[in-house]
Amino acid sequence: MTEYGYNFDYTKTMMMKMYLATPDRHGGSDVSIDFARALDIIRKTDALTQGVHKIIYLVGWQYNGHDDRYPEFFEVNEALKSPGDASARDSLLRLMEEAKKYNTTVSFHINFTDAYADSELFGEYLAAGALIRKPDGTPDPIEEYNGKPCYKVSFYEEWNSGLFRRRFDRFLEYLPVAETGTVHVDNFQCYYNNAPEVDLAGEQEARNQILDYVRSRGLDVTSEFAYREGPEGRDSYNHYCMGHPVYPIATLGRIPALWWFDNIRDDEYLEYPPQYFGGGIPHDPAFCDTFYGNIHGEHLWVGENLRDDAWIPLFVREFCMIQLPYFYLCAHRRERIENDASGKTAYFSGGVVSRSSDKTISENGIVLKDGHSVLLPLFWRDGAQIFYSDTAYEGWREIPGCASSRAKVSRITASGAEALYEAEIADGKIRLRAEPGEALLIEGLS
Repeated sequence: MTEYGYNFDYTKTMMMKMYLATPDRHGGSDVSIDFARALDIIRKTDALTQGVHKIIYLVGWQYNGHDDRYPEFFEVNEALKSPGDASARDSLLRLMEEAKKYNTTVSFHINFTDAYADSELFGEYLAAGALIRKPDGTPDPIEEYNGKPCYKVSFYEEWNSGLFRRRFDRFLEYLPVAETGTVHVDNFQCYYNNAPEVDLAGEQEARNQILDYVRSRGLDVTSEFAYREGPEGRDSYNHYCMGHPVYPIATLGRIPALWWFDNIRDDEYLEYPPQYFGGGIPHDPAFCDTFYGNIHGEHLWVGENLRDDAWIPLFVREFCMIQLPYFYLCAHRRERIENDASGKTAYFSGGVVSRSSDKTISENGIVLKDGHSVLLPLFWRDGAQIFYSDTAYEGWREIPGCASSRAKVSRITASGAEALYEAEIADGKIRLRAEPGEALLIEGLS
């Protein structure tokens, strides 16, 4: 357990999703990645990331795929079954166990907010008044997914009726979720409820009780957004959780990591260390190119990228140019932020400066990252660093605090590290050569 009471330090863990399947709208499942393919991707990803610990949340693992049959999550998608297994559940359990060999925790992407009329639980939620209601008191299908109206759960009635505890306990009985230590809850937004009225404060307090209950069962909850609901959502159900930084972050201390680290003010970046409240990628380039984040994974493991492993070079670049900078910066205390017409500049302990204008990170004046290359240490491997360049590179690169005279250089591949050459080190610089888009593992540094 971390200093903030979380199971994981999400600044030292890659947090990604893998999109498996979606309903085909004809009673079946449109599969993108089955469990056998998922393990293959996990194995290759571990080699590409040099064994750092990873969490992968499976999306579309249930029923016919993503956004199907909520508020239920009690059946594994049979279309994902591996050959030779008796059931998809058996395949999933085997995937979870095998993934551990590749420094990967496989867990679940679920949703506590959505409800569909074809769910067996829908009648219970309707009877308990545990759905968001229109002013006339009827349930309000606020959105639509997979061609079906999507109702929203009213957390106040769900919690007070005992419905949440019953459905979550059933989930834990069906799958070894608690063993993973973490679960990702999709859009966990509170909505103003009408007739009879439940205001946002009541919904938020119930959501906190839900979060505390999940935590009592041994699980961190990571989620999609910074939830900053305010009263202007009363009539329109607008996405006020994304666009109103004036309202407090309602889940601080209960959700350690976000998928979209948006809608966070400069002063909050400084006040809340990333080990307490951090996670994914900001949409705003000024923030993204200053603080970076946990890469998502799922947008790379899709469509044509899956053919002939075309995702690999895309993944390598994001790992080197986004994930490694995030790890590095999270190891330094944030001290101040300056803004000007060109973007943001963040100052960290140890003389580290990160600028969005030119996408550079420097340490006491030595440039460790620019807009097309990076050389950064691996916190999980002593004496090892990774060099990456978008373009062909040959020359000397400054390497802070290195007293070695030579280092082993290998090419990072999905099959492992392939030895290339020994690099000379002199006057605090290392001589490197690399092909475009090639990630090099440098070992033997001290």
